[in-house]
Parts: sequence; C-alpha cells; structure tokens
Amino acid sequence: MKPIITARNLGKEYLLPQDDYRGGYGTLRELITSLPTRLFTSAKSEKKTFWALRDLNFDIYPGDRVGLIGRNGAGKSTLLKILSRITEPTSGTVTLYGKVGSLLEVGAGFHPELSGRENVFLNGAILGMPRSAIKKRFARLVSLILQKLKNLLICRSSIIRLECI
Repeated sequence: MKPIITARNLGKEYLLPQDDYRGGYGTLRELITSLPTRLFTSAKSEKKTFWALRDLNFDIYPGDRVGLIGRNGAGKSTLLKILSRITEPTSGTVTLYGKVGSLLEVGAGFHPELSGRENVFLNGAILGMPRSAIKKRFARLVSLILQKLKNLLICRSSIIRLECI
C-alpha cells in the first residue's frame, strides 16, 4: 500500500537574534543606554539557531490514526504547519497525496455567532469540500455530531451522579 504522507530528513531551523540587553526583552532605559554602542560598533548581532525539527522520517498510510504528543517547544505545531504547507521546511522533503486541511488551534472553524448548520458548512469549506459534497453528507454529519454530544452528556451525567453520592 502506498503512503499518503511521506517525510524524509525533515528539519525546520529558526534564527533567533542575540541582543546585548537581556535577549531583546530589556527595559527602555537599557535600550537607550546601549544605543550608542549598538550604533557605532560594526559587529552584527549574532544569530542563535534553534531546530524545532531535525532529521524526521515517517510514513502515514491510508486509515492510520496519528497523534502528536510532546512538551511545549517539541515541534508539534511546526510539523503540522509544514504538513499543511503554511511554512516550508529548512531541510528534507514532504510528499502528500490527497487533500490536506489544517485546524491548528483548538476551536478553529467553530464560530460562536454561526448556527450549527453554518458551522458544518464552514468546516467543510476549510477542509476543501465542495458545497455539493457537504450537502450530500449533511444528514450523516449531523447524526454523528448528535451521537457524540449524546455520549458526552451521558458521560457527564454519570460523573455528576458519582460526585453527588
């Protein structure tokens, strides 16, 4: 079976400026007093490199379920941005077969001022689905959402009963 996502030697490097006064987060006084030195020295500020991803290799096949788990700064969002083509990798290649939609933030695509129906169409559009395909699958999508909501309410009700006992 052919993979739908392939990453080979994937890497993303960021250049971080190194300033003399507290890494760029100094006070206004420190900025003003260091200004003459910074203006009249020919030395360029050194850049520190940070690798968010380095030498990453993987294949994802149709039907695979993948979870990205890691601490802050581990590169999870960077990988998702590269896979959704928001940013380019510094090194390596990514090969994608099919459509890729990106919801990088929790709650992305759910607008509180829109109805449930409008939110379904919004999410379908974000994922690149044509309006006709969303209409065709609307009833099934709504039934899935309602089933998930029902399961959540049953679970929440059980938790409330356990806390009251």
